[in-house]
Amino acid sequence: MKLLLSLGLIFMGTLFSGCAQKIEGISKDVDKKLAENNGYLLIGIDTNRGLHQLLIGGNKSLMLTDKDLQPGSNYILVDVPAGKYQIDDIRFGRRIYMELEEGYWDFEVKADQVSYIGDLYIETSGFWYVSSAQVLLENRSTSALMFLEKEFPNILSSRKVRYSGPGEDNFLEYAETLSKAEGGVL
Repeated sequence: MKLLLSLGLIFMGTLFSGCAQKIEGISKDVDKKLAENNGYLLIGIDTNRGLHQLLIGGNKSLMLTDKDLQPGSNYILVDVPAGKYQIDDIRFGRRIYMELEEGYWDFEVKADQVSYIGDLYIETSGFWYVSSAQVLLENRSTSALMFLEKEFPNILSSRKVRYSGPGEDNFLEYAETLSKAEGGVL
């Protein structure tokens, strides 16, 4: 991972981010009928600094903006087209961003379900500007499930929730089985 600050690269990044569709986190727990071949993307964000943008590439170019990327810890649930994606880069400001290496940041959103991709932890240093950054994507399925139970019980009751970030994890399927055995709706 490299922290880049170059006029040529900034120009290219601005050009590409202009083509990305801005997406916003869902604020109301209403399980609407999704567009054909759409699903929900769930990502946790934990950062010590407000971020400008998070660029996601793949089947469609998507962009989370500073509205959802505030300092602290939160989850973002968005309705997006199903398909394979990757987190491309994190923008700390208009001219400062971190380009992420390929491979580890890949995920898939499946139609008609909630695809949890992990919690993105971003810790930066520097007061007025970013002098260094550490970025991790960790699977915190239990926390993600607790968030959905509290904030989006209607969506949770009518959709499967699956982990679709790096690696394999069947915890969410196991939790669903337990809930059904206990008469729950998970």
